Amino acid sequence: MIVQILADLHQDGYLDRDRHPTIAPFFAGANVAFRRTALEQAGGYDPKCVTGEDCDVCARLLKAGWELYLRKSAVVRHRNPSRLSHLVRQWYGYGRYHPYVFAKHNDRAIECHVRFPGPGGSRYACLFYRPFPVAVVVFFTNFLALHLALLGTGAMWMAGLSGPAWAGLGLSVALLSAYVWPDIRRHGPVLGGAFAAIRYSADMALFVGAWIGGLSQRMLYISATVD
Repeated sequence: MIVQILADLHQDGYLDRDRHPTIAPFFAGANVAFRRTALEQAGGYDPKCVTGEDCDVCARLLKAGWELYLRKSAVVRHRNPSRLSHLVRQWYGYGRYHPYVFAKHNDRAIECHVRFPGPGGSRYACLFYRPFPVAVVVFFTNFLALHLALLGTGAMWMAGLSGPAWAGLGLSVALLSAYVWPDIRRHGPVLGGAFAAIRYSADMALFVGAWIGGLSQRMLYISATVD
């Protein structure tokens, strides 16, 4: 849960409930309506949710036996942050407070999820899951792989291992190219590069916030990013 696992919401109908417990479909609060009876039965909104209240209430509605239905014609206009500083604060807040919602709905385990498009528009696949007293949750993305490669490259240089360091540098360049390519392909090198830089800022804010928020819940939480 917490992560919107559905890459393409193009068809009207009920969302698939049969997912891994960690990642489940939900609707963002900016464009959703609930039956009053259903919302009351689920207990309403949790005032402790600074962010992620939409994830939380959708999860509780599903647990209470209700369904989530997509209607394509239900369109709203949403104003996004107009300044980079506002965007960074927003995504930091997502990362900082989503671990609370995650801990509320999931058992403690060591688990790893990878972004791997699958049937039904699913964005993520679970690579590893095992119950454990301390929760360790890792969403392995291009963003995470890029920084692990950079850290490894730096460690190799410091250790005097030039051969592995050059290999790590090549891998880092390849991962960076994979990260920025979707924006460049869509918007061109200049505007696409700017979009990639903005996305990176939001991803880093989310990553840092999730790390801090996870520690506050006594867990290691490496969030999914917008790769």
